[in-house]
Amino acid sequence: MTKKKKLILSGVLILLGLLFRTFFHIGDNIEFVTSSTLLAGSFLGLSYSLLVPLLILILSDLFIGNTNIFLFTWSAYLIIGVMGFYLQKFNLKKSKSRVLRITGLGVMATLWFYLWTNFGVWFLDSWGMYPRTLAGLTDAYLMGLPFLKYQLIGNLVLVPLSFIITEFSLSINTNFVLKWLKTKTKANI
Repeated sequence: MTKKKKLILSGVLILLGLLFRTFFHIGDNIEFVTSSTLLAGSFLGLSYSLLVPLLILILSDLFIGNTNIFLFTWSAYLIIGVMGFYLQKFNLKKSKSRVLRITGLGVMATLWFYLWTNFGVWFLDSWGMYPRTLAGLTDAYLMGLPFLKYQLIGNLVLVPLSFIITEFSLSINTNFVLKWLKTKTKANI
């Protein structure tokens, strides 16, 4: 992929991640950051797998704010980006197998995010909600289950769908499409 295409795709991923995190609020923890991060890692490389989620989170946190667990949130997405990068090394030829694998990676990313960020809520509990015991940690995980449910549902749809759309978009010969559009617009004038 050319540098220009990488920049365009990363810009689209950042924009979608930012919009879903700030303006297109579908539901609690239904977001596009996981998809953007996995796509960046899979199609753009390791540096983009770190840069795309960081820019989404930094920019969106300017709008929506964050709490003291932002280091857990941000580092969770960085790990997810690295997971996406290593996905490309196990690229399967059969698209059905690839979609299942990508969906599985989306589930793993969701579970990782849930476990890591809820640990952060318990560990940095500045609100005094959870005692520093195993029971307190268990409570933090139990209280996070509704958020896990919605994030899992969202990622079961958004991750495979975004990968299918991205693979299709990248497979199109853009020069052919541009020439075809040019001839169609000239014929309609």
